[in-house]
Formats: sequence, structure tokens, C-alpha cells
Amino acid sequence: MYLKNLSNSISIYELDPIQSAHISKVLRLKEGNYIELFDGDGAYCEAEITSSSKRAVEIKIASEIKRIEKNKHSITSIIPYLKKDNLLFMAEKLTELGVNHLVFYKPNNIDQSLAKKDLTKLNKKILEVVIGGCKQSGINFLPQLEYYDSLSDVFMNSLTFKANSFACTFDLEAANKLTPDDLNTRGNYVFITGPESGFSNDERFVMVDKKISSRSLGVNTLRAETAPIIGATLFQSFLGNI
Repeated sequence: MYLKNLSNSISIYELDPIQSAHISKVLRLKEGNYIELFDGDGAYCEAEITSSSKRAVEIKIASEIKRIEKNKHSITSIIPYLKKDNLLFMAEKLTELGVNHLVFYKPNNIDQSLAKKDLTKLNKKILEVVIGGCKQSGINFLPQLEYYDSLSDVFMNSLTFKANSFACTFDLEAANKLTPDDLNTRGNYVFITGPESGFSNDERFVMVDKKISSRSLGVNTLRAETAPIIGATLFQSFLGNI
């Protein structure tokens, strides 16, 4: 279970409503059962359920808090806002695949059903599914989440791009495929994908101006939520994590 502020100085906690509901309604755990807690930043421990109801679960730390180190490699996925169900599916699967950093942007060619909606309302739900993805896959690190109004804003404001990063966009028009040679001697990897209608001319210009490499995911036309999942799978495979 996720507990953001896991600390050696506190032994008893009340879990938030979402985690409490998952324990009582989904897992159907009772008082005296044990769970594993993680804080999303590498710390984890065992805890005992001391009281449980549909609305609140209280737990007591039952073991030493331990910490694992982050992988030396970092993968960032820069992805567009999509329709809600597709967007959440994509975010969950990228989390399960061990992507370290999810950067969401409003694409120029956004689906018209989303064009006038307040996309920030999706951000809370994204966090929920990311936490769920960590619990499902046993990953103790929550991916870092960022949200922007455009792809240009990502380049202007995000700290994603580092001096030793390999950055590429996955594009049907690309001539070259991603290969293990792209990853040699690098520790930070960034890839960008577009919406169902593809990148706009302005977005393409920005990526060319920033010297972002272009790579193909093959001859098949992939859905907007599928492309980043395949891209992340390739990176993790080349890094030896799959």
C-alpha cells in the first residue's frame, strides 16, 4: 500500500480513503493482517492492520523501514492528453513498465472531445492509476509527473532534457528504428509520442529545432496510447530490464 510520508519517527498511521477502500473492499483484509507499505521514493516496510472499516484503515509499523536504490537508468515518456480511459490505461502501463518520468502535454491536434475541457481535472486520476500501477508491479518508486499546456511548454519549462540524454520522437515518418546503439554510454532516455491525429507542423518544427532524433516503431500504425507502451518496452528490453 502507498503511504507518502513513511517515517521512522511515527509508528501508527491512518491510510487515506483510496488506500483504505482498496484494503477493505478489494483485498478484504482484516485486523491482524499484514501489508507492505511503500512511500514512492524507495522506502518500504511491513505493517499490521490494527483497525479496518470501509472508510478508514489504521496500521502500525511492524518492521524496520528499508530503502532500495533507484536504477541508474532513467526513462522519460512525453505523452499527449488523450480521451480519459485511453490516457489512464497508457499511464498505468507505462508505470508498470518502470518509466521514471511521465510528462503530459496538450497536443495541437487534440481530440475535439477534449478541446474545451479542463484537462487538469484528469491529473488527480492520473496520480491514482500511477499509484495503482506501482502496487500492481511491485515498483517502489512513483514516476515523477509533469503537466503542460503544449509541447513547446515542455521544452521551455521541463528539466527532462539533460546533457547526456538520448531524446527521440516515435513517428511514422521516421526512416530509422530504435536500436541498442542509441542507448550506449547514456543514462537518461527520453521519447515523445503524439496524439491520434499526429504531430502538428509547429510541434515538428520545435522538435527539429531542439535536435530531437526521429525513430520508427515499425510499419504498423499504432494507437496513440499503444505507441508509448511499445516504446517503453523497447527501451527496457535494450537495457536488459525485460
